[in-house]
Amino acid sequence: MTQTSIPNQLKTNDLYVKPDPEWLYRFLGIVGVFLVTFSLCLTVVTIRDNVLSMQFNNLMQSIYKISSEYGMHIEDVIVEGNKRTSYEDLVQALNLSENESILGIDIGKLQTRIEQLTWVKSCVVRRSFFPNNILVNIEERKVKAIWEYEGRYYPVDAEGHVIEVEEYEPDAPVLLLAGEGAPHHLAELLKVLNSDEDLAKQIKAAVFVSNRRWNLIVGNGANGIVVKMPEKNFDKAYEKIALLHKRRGIFKRKLTSVDVRYDNRVVVDIDKSVEDLMLR
Repeated sequence: MTQTSIPNQLKTNDLYVKPDPEWLYRFLGIVGVFLVTFSLCLTVVTIRDNVLSMQFNNLMQSIYKISSEYGMHIEDVIVEGNKRTSYEDLVQALNLSENESILGIDIGKLQTRIEQLTWVKSCVVRRSFFPNNILVNIEERKVKAIWEYEGRYYPVDAEGHVIEVEEYEPDAPVLLLAGEGAPHHLAELLKVLNSDEDLAKQIKAAVFVSNRRWNLIVGNGANGIVVKMPEKNFDKAYEKIALLHKRRGIFKRKLTSVDVRYDNRVVVDIDKSVEDLMLR
């Protein structure tokens, strides 16, 4: 009898099974459903929060209205610290209506409005009850110099803030500034000048030259002495002229200018009237 042999080994190609793409479609479908569901939930939550917020705001407005009707309305506005800021400007900035509830006002917004006024540097707004008043405490800008620019004069505070007003009359003599960009460098200038207060009192004007260095004017009017300061090491140059002022009385002499821009020497120009006398 003839027997037929059956191979007991399968070829490698017979063992390869192609992957079913159905799992990929299922995965993408699940992700898509998740994203759609998440978007719907987010939309529902947003709408709910907006509705609740509107309802809450309406409720609070009703409470404020009732409280105002029962005596919790603003009776007066009391202002302290305003010297150059008019009461009328403050009332306009506050923009409070008659019989407005004292509970419903936004203190932060009131402070922001007041601090936008020209002379106001900072302010504190508070409520007081029985009587129901709004208390406003103002810190106004203090003028440290007058800046001459394009034919006009602007007061400048210690931080170099230019106060744009139509008219200004200083309460006491202040430093006169000139030159492009001078207010931006006022704070550092004052810091150095105040290191010798005796000399600082005699400096009447400061000119910012070429947006890089200062000329100081010592004395008044036509008899003022121009002190040419260096671009760098301004503080050391100021110490030098302060020492010359104390020991040599340099600013009591008939000079037109003192140049301290050099490290190893001081150059002075003698007044022409004195020079003419010397040549006779």
